[in-house]
Amino acid sequence: MKFKNETLSIINGKIANGTGTQLFKANIHIANGKIQQITSERLQADKVIDAEGLVVAPGFVNIHDHSDSTLLLDGRADNLIRQGVTTTVIGNCGYSLAPIVEEKLDLLLKNWLFPIKDIKVEWRTFGEYLSCLQRQGLSINVVALVGHGTVRINVMGMENRPPTRTELASMRKMVSEAMVEGAFGMSSGLAYPPGCYAETEELIELCREVARYKGIYATHTRKESLGYLDGVTEAIEISAKSGARTQISHIETHYPAWGEQGKALSLIESAIRGGPDIGFDVIPYIWSATSLYTLLPSWACEGGPDQISLRMKDGEIREKIREEILNSERELTTSALAKDGLWEKIKILSCPNRRELEGKTIKEVASIEGKDPFDVVFDLLSMGAPIPSIMAQSHKEEDIRCVIQNKDSIIGSDLYSIPRRLRKALGFQHPRGFGTFPLLFRKYVRGETLKTLPEEEGCRILSLEDAVRRITALPAQRLKLRSRGAIIEGAFADIVIFDEEKIRDTATYKSPSKYPRGLEYVIVNGEVVVEHSRPTNKRPGRVITRS
Repeated sequence: MKFKNETLSIINGKIANGTGTQLFKANIHIANGKIQQITSERLQADKVIDAEGLVVAPGFVNIHDHSDSTLLLDGRADNLIRQGVTTTVIGNCGYSLAPIVEEKLDLLLKNWLFPIKDIKVEWRTFGEYLSCLQRQGLSINVVALVGHGTVRINVMGMENRPPTRTELASMRKMVSEAMVEGAFGMSSGLAYPPGCYAETEELIELCREVARYKGIYATHTRKESLGYLDGVTEAIEISAKSGARTQISHIETHYPAWGEQGKALSLIESAIRGGPDIGFDVIPYIWSATSLYTLLPSWACEGGPDQISLRMKDGEIREKIREEILNSERELTTSALAKDGLWEKIKILSCPNRRELEGKTIKEVASIEGKDPFDVVFDLLSMGAPIPSIMAQSHKEEDIRCVIQNKDSIIGSDLYSIPRRLRKALGFQHPRGFGTFPLLFRKYVRGETLKTLPEEEGCRILSLEDAVRRITALPAQRLKLRSRGAIIEGAFADIVIFDEEKIRDTATYKSPSKYPRGLEYVIVNGEVVVEHSRPTNKRPGRVITRS
């Protein structure tokens, strides 16, 4: 790994080194992409940043991200670096853009939930995909997981059944090859197809491959609302039986299972005492984001977007789905909200087939078009890929705080990079794409509530030092990232410099694509990528491989 041969000194800053220890004042000298010295002395350098009155922290590590495709469109990741993110983890929730079996390429791309238009797919193996990312030129470092859903589609398509012995062997081989080629682990998305078609034993077998390479298994658990604790219990079982380190993604409970959060954390803490290595992360917003097809029963999603579209054009099937949602308990929050008629709590985000609907709730669209809300959903799904993304008011603040108050919780953003030039093309977004990490300091360190974002009420429950730890050293340790996540001599120079009183989010649910304030500098591998709160357009980021 080659670094720019320029020295940099950061002087007079208050250092939050990532470990949770108290702030201390010192100067940092950087050369060859690494922190060479932390000292009270002022050393000569090609460039000097005076951080008087500012906090100097490790660059933020975003443990849950979906920038697999958008980084190929533009590697600068403005919305991430301007939040202070210097390393991000892609391939989450069972979705990765590699490996690809040729005959499944079209199906894989149609099932991809995130922006994919205009990407030329020049890779097939996981290693080739990582090479394409690096050639693109990146402003941030990238860690990649291989997606269970991607592997399953490659072998079985979108079929709702267990794999044969031969198919399972093929899936194990794919996971193993991805690990050898640099994947840090495997992710799963068990709340929606094709992950929801997998039985526990299938996941245990694949996670044994992950464990063999000392990787991590990150899981979007099977049930979000009713039966939520069953999903957590399954994740614990997979970890215990496979031996894989496990990360439960965005663990906060969803409507209507509010109040179950403490029980979930108790299950994890009890399991850890028995041996499994289990961690968890949280998204600090009360609105979640997902795909519109999560309103459907799993059987109605078989075959992917093309088959969904055909079903939505069949009046009898539409009525069957409507009756099933209204007359049975729902495991996913979107269908639970639909069952209870809470359509004002489901908002359309990106909708390429009908851009004029972006930012409107299903209730608003139904009123404008004079339709039943179910018919609004069915009509949108009948249009085929790309399926609209949606936002749902599914979390309760008390449950989020319950997780954040736990010393082992990590914070993630669960969105993707949104370069300025692509903002319009990518459509309406969730504010977490622009505000997650600054929100942590505004909402939970200072306890402030924004007039423009009253839904995200402040509550002072974290010290600044601990907040920094949750997004630096702690995720780096979970991932086993070497020499990142802390300000220590010999570590890679991924650094954020911010004003502890001014750092805050400005993105709201009505105006989600607004950059935060209070972040002055961001440094990646020793190069300044944000200076005076503005991107420099430098691309010193690296694809970090497990090996």
